[in-house]
Amino acid sequence: MDLTEVERAFLKQLSAEPWISTPLFDHEIVARLVELGLVEANPLASGEVEYSITAAGRASLS
Repeated sequence: MDLTEVERAFLKQLSAEPWISTPLFDHEIVARLVELGLVEANPLASGEVEYSITAAGRASLS
């Protein structure tokens, strides 16, 4: 699977810890990673989204 540099950098960031989006974050940037099952998106009551890497996402980094 070919990942862009931005996608790979996002996965590397998530491999250290989950990330909560800022209010103005463009979720379309990581939509493909979520669709591919590499990242999990969990909506929060605040309207933000918590992103975390999946096992498949960790495997794609190696």
